This record gives sequence, structure tokens and C-alpha cells, in this order.
Amino acid sequence: MADIETGVKTALAIDNSELVKKVSAYKIELLKRVYNVEFLQPMTIPVGGLELMQSAFKGYKRLLTPLAKSYNLRLPKGVLLIGPPGTGKSHSAKACSQILELPLVIVEWGHFRSYGNMAEYKLKKLLALVDRINRIIFYLDDFDKGFAGDDDLSRRLAGMLLTWMQERTSDVLIIASANNIQWLPPELTRSGRFDEIFKIDLPNNGERHSIFKIHLARFDKRFADGGDAFTPSEWQRLLKVTHRCVGAEIQAIVERAAVSIFCQSFGEQTPAPEDLPPLEITLTALLESRKNVNPLAIREADRIESMRNIADLQGLPSSPVDSSIYSLGDIDIFGS
Repeated sequence: MADIETGVKTALAIDNSELVKKVSAYKIELLKRVYNVEFLQPMTIPVGGLELMQSAFKGYKRLLTPLAKSYNLRLPKGVLLIGPPGTGKSHSAKACSQILELPLVIVEWGHFRSYGNMAEYKLKKLLALVDRINRIIFYLDDFDKGFAGDDDLSRRLAGMLLTWMQERTSDVLIIASANNIQWLPPELTRSGRFDEIFKIDLPNNGERHSIFKIHLARFDKRFADGGDAFTPSEWQRLLKVTHRCVGAEIQAIVERAAVSIFCQSFGEQTPAPEDLPPLEITLTALLESRKNVNPLAIREADRIESMRNIADLQGLPSSPVDSSIYSLGDIDIFGS
């Protein structure tokens, strides 16, 4: 009642033109606090690669139309994203939110185990909330970690989720991400539960080129709006030394290089805002930054290759064959 009273007072105290925005923000804050979830409105984010999966998401959007419903067509029961850490599974869920223009509720599945005897009650309340909201993406992050213990609580929570997935009638798209699909109970991955399984793999040369340009554009205006400041030979050199780097590691490389260029350009100086020169990230800075990043796919090669091999057997490819000018062609070195 106190929350409702605060919400009403907030609504009465503001101009009507801001009413929807303010009450929406207040409701989202309540959802985060009461249900311990992250609630995100559809956002605009760039995606480097993963064209096959994005094409599938666009198909899901058509399944939400009245025309599809008139033919008794509906969204898949669930979509599972599998692959090594850092390859962009969470980013893919946000991309789906962008394509479908639906809000995203993010839940750490393993967090339910911390509730102990209250876990089933908490999950039941959350599933009921998701059903009431309707037309939303329900994203279960690190889904596999909730089953690492293989105990009775994990099985009961899985059973509750399966029953809800099977019986629900709401237009909720369930997306779950997992690094180790072998930790999931077999009944979760059969048809009728997670109907679509996509493998999110290490990015190929063309995808790494796209990811680099997305992050470079955040700091260097030369890369904005499709621009470029490197020659093809410079790109080939950069892509070669970042072989087996995932998106998260590429982001770290670019950010380290940007910090390095900034410190070299200004030192202890504090120029006036109107006198700020553009920040131009050099190939040398990126190559130097790469030396300070030890890719997980190299550091834990055996474990990552095991994940990739299992994902190959279980999932559909999320990216087409690399057709960029930086493609290695038919060469397949160490599973790249």
C-alpha cells in the first residue's frame, strides 16, 4: 500500500505530459526491487554478425501479428543460446528485444537456488508476473549454472518451469543462455520446450571486423556511420593477432587502446571543452593493447573447444559462412 500511495502522489505532482513516463519508470523500479529482476525497454544496439539468428528473430516478430494467430501460429516455446563465455549471448537477447520491440526481463536462473525453501514460491510469483505482463522477452541468464548442483531443488525448479512453458498461453518469448548444455536436464532440450537452439560461436574474421568498428566508433569519430581509418592490410594484421578473441575481449582491447591514446594526448593537461581535439585510435595502440589481453579461448583451449564441439552437435549456426574480404576461405585452422 505504501508503494501504491507513493506512486499516486508522484503522478498527481507532475504534469500530465510526463505522467506515463514517470509512472512507467516507477513501476520498473518496483519490479526490480520486489522481484529482483532487471527490466529493460527495447533499445537500439549495434550487432556485429550473427545474421542467421537475427533473421530468425525477425521471423518471430511476424508470429506476433494477428495474421499469424489466425493460422494458429505462435512463438517457439523457448530459444536456447549456447556457446563459450563472452561470445555475445546476453547481447543477442538484447538484440532480440530490439527486433521484436518488446521489453526484456533478465533473471539469473542460478540466483533462485539462494532462496532455499522459498525458491519455488519466488519462481511461481515471477512466472505469474511474466504471464500478466504478456508480450515480453523473459531472458534466463546463465541458465546452466542453476543445474550445476544436480540436486532435488534444481529438479523441482526445472519441473515448475517446464510445466509453465508447456501450459502458458501468453505471448512471452523465453530465451535462455548456457555455456555448458550438458548440465541441463535432457527434458529441457527436447522439442516442445526449447524448440530453437542456436550456437553462438567465436566470431569469424568478418564478424571481428564488424565488432571492432562498433567499439572504435564509440571513441573515434572516423569509424562512425560506417567510416574507416585503416587500410585492408592493417585490418588483416589486426584480425590475425585477435584470432580466437570474443566480442567481450575485443571491447576490452579497444577500451584499453582508447585510454592509452587519451593519456598520451593530454597527460596532466585539462583543455577547455571547445578546444578538445578528436581522439584517434591507432593500429599501434590496438596491437599494444592486444598484448595485455589473454583470450579465454587460448588460455582455456581444451575447455572452450569442448563447449564448441558439444554446441556444434546441439545447435543451429547463428552466423553464415564468412563472405567478407577478410575471410580465410576454405581454410579451417584449429576449428575457427
